[in-house]
Amino acid sequence: MEDAIWLAITFRRLTPMHLDLVFCDEGYSFDVHVPTGTTEADLMALVNAAG
Repeated sequence: MEDAIWLAITFRRLTPMHLDLVFCDEGYSFDVHVPTGTTEADLMALVNAAG
């Protein structure tokens, strides 16, 4: 999961701010929106709260 979180944060930094980015697991048991400026810790907290 840590590698996926890192990749999502890296991708968010490369994605234009106006595009919505959603992070989900392969089973689609959770999905969280990744706002611009989200840190790895922030995303991990969002994932834990959603799932």
